[in-house]
Amino acid sequence: MDSPFLLPSNLDLELLDYELYPDRIDLQVISTAASTCCPVCGHLSHKIHSCYHRIIHDLPSGGRRVQLHLQVRKYFCKNTNCQRKIFTERFVTGLASYARRFERLNHVLTGIGLESGGNPSTRQARHFSVKVSASTVLRLIKKCIMPSITAPKIIGVDDYAFKKGRKYGTVIVDLETHRVIDLLPDREVKTLSTWLLEHPSIEIVSRDRSNTYAAAITEACPQAEQIADRWHILKNLSETVERFLDTQRVEIKETALKLSQQQQQKSVNEGITAGMSETPPIESQLQKPVFVRKYQDNFVKVKELQSKGYSIRKIATTLKMSRRTVAKYWNRIEFVPKASRKRSNILDFEAYLQQRWQQGQQSAKALYEEISDKGFTYSQATVYNMVRKYPKSVLEPLPTSVKAAYYSSKQLSIWLGMYQNDWEDYMPIEFLRKLLDENPLIKAVREIALEFRQLMKAKQGDQLQDWCNKALESGVESLKGFVRGIRQDFKAIFQAFTSEWSNGQVEGQVNRLKNIKRQMYGRASFELLRKRVILMGNPNFHQM
Repeated sequence: MDSPFLLPSNLDLELLDYELYPDRIDLQVISTAASTCCPVCGHLSHKIHSCYHRIIHDLPSGGRRVQLHLQVRKYFCKNTNCQRKIFTERFVTGLASYARRFERLNHVLTGIGLESGGNPSTRQARHFSVKVSASTVLRLIKKCIMPSITAPKIIGVDDYAFKKGRKYGTVIVDLETHRVIDLLPDREVKTLSTWLLEHPSIEIVSRDRSNTYAAAITEACPQAEQIADRWHILKNLSETVERFLDTQRVEIKETALKLSQQQQQKSVNEGITAGMSETPPIESQLQKPVFVRKYQDNFVKVKELQSKGYSIRKIATTLKMSRRTVAKYWNRIEFVPKASRKRSNILDFEAYLQQRWQQGQQSAKALYEEISDKGFTYSQATVYNMVRKYPKSVLEPLPTSVKAAYYSSKQLSIWLGMYQNDWEDYMPIEFLRKLLDENPLIKAVREIALEFRQLMKAKQGDQLQDWCNKALESGVESLKGFVRGIRQDFKAIFQAFTSEWSNGQVEGQVNRLKNIKRQMYGRASFELLRKRVILMGNPNFHQM
């Protein structure tokens, strides 16, 4: 066996013998150093006192774990003034005192531990024939020396949760190198300001809308340029529009009610005009939900591309659908809608009931039996309560039950915050247009919000003050509050409109931190979390 391929090259070792076992290789090794220094006084000694054996584990070879039976010598210290009379041979590099593993094995285990954590690293180590406990891996990680921070100039700060709503910390990212440079145990002004004072090279700081971070930056490095995060500003704007829409619930409900009346009357008129035939309407004539029509359209598109010879992968890429869904449509001859788990409402069958009533079927029991076959799940009494108000004469117009659609203020603020060209088929486009046409105030607030977004997108910070004046002139209280917030933090928000830097990559690092924390089931100590976040992916980490 060739010893240079098994023994560390940075140690003076000689291979005497070896034994091969199914799961390991045992090496009999001695040190070839002629002398060594006393660890206390540093005096060089050649006089050997005795020998003893150490068992050292090394990197595996050929799928077998390797352990060295190392014969280590003890020396006499010749320095009469030294307190240590007998000392054990030390190795300068590669093997620490009292260690049971070579440093190169520790380095590999530490790298796996930083990427995977304690228990997963133990399982991974078994695959290359290394036995190690989760506690040992965590100890190796904690021994890692944190890299020195080299004069950052442009940083981003944000908070992260140890326990959501209770305890938070701070993550600091170098925006130029895209790396986390430090984690702080809380988000207090004093903690961040102390850190900033230790790094006077900082010139630009990107942050969220937190008053705490703003105060810390102003206190510690007033010369630094602060940039408010654009995403948080737009989020605040969306919340402002949402609060305004909360005050317009009556107008929104009236618009939805009018639209529902118009749509239902149109449906009834069409049914009376076309429905005097003896044949009852088939199930496909019942109104389908929007999502069912969307799925059916996707099915038709898939079948068209399939007929042209497209593969499943190519269809998925072209239509931006999952390959699983494309494969499901690929193997079907006709579209089969999903069975709804929601119980059907009587209003879903009202147009059908009215049409059958005009055709002469005026028995509640018979009508109940018909719609039960089509998916109606309520009782016969529900059908009776619906049709009892219908006139007996088929020539008289039928009353309609109107149920207005409900849309939350949050959902409406999202839709109204989009340009009409970006509205998609699943949205209630007709309702949104009618809402804007019949409510000038809602339309005005939407235009003001869209103008703000456009100014930010075009980086036109010089027009921010004019926009604030326009928002105040609208008289809307929620917009006035939003403008007050802008003016309190005007410089940072102005920089958000003009600067190339933002907190986007900091938010990404927070998501990465959350993922690492979840890998450890949220039970990691702050120091362990800090080292994993900072050192993970860094091949230049060192141990004490």
